[in-house]
Amino acid sequence: MIMTKQSKHKKGNALLNLKNSFKNLLSGDSAASKSYEVSENRYSVLYKLKSQYHHVGCSSQAQAQSTLSTLMTDENRIPVGIYDAKTDLFEWEIVGQYFHSQDPISEQRRRLDEVLTIARALRRRDSSWQPGYLQKPGFFA
Repeated sequence: MIMTKQSKHKKGNALLNLKNSFKNLLSGDSAASKSYEVSENRYSVLYKLKSQYHHVGCSSQAQAQSTLSTLMTDENRIPVGIYDAKTDLFEWEIVGQYFHSQDPISEQRRRLDEVLTIARALRRRDSSWQPGYLQKPGFFA
């Protein structure tokens, strides 16, 4: 079989296009898996146990709300609220929200900054935590 220069060029382009399509597919998959990882660890439910802050990882707002409700029935743990890592916002537990809203604005800001710093620190410390798992108290929470 004799190949002309033009048919070699077409064959080379087809292989190159296939190779590029495959690379794009792979890079798209890794981006999708990265976004899944982020959403899997999106929420942290903060609570206090023996005067130390702890958190439970949750993949959805509904799961975080359910976990917060469970913590409200635990006499040893004091629920604080839900941290959303994607938006960097914190939602206070309902009783805490009431007391928080009674404080002067400067005190509300200070307390919010404090709890956001704690939530971020716990998430950095526990990078391998499992969603929905109530963790044992840490020594440096």
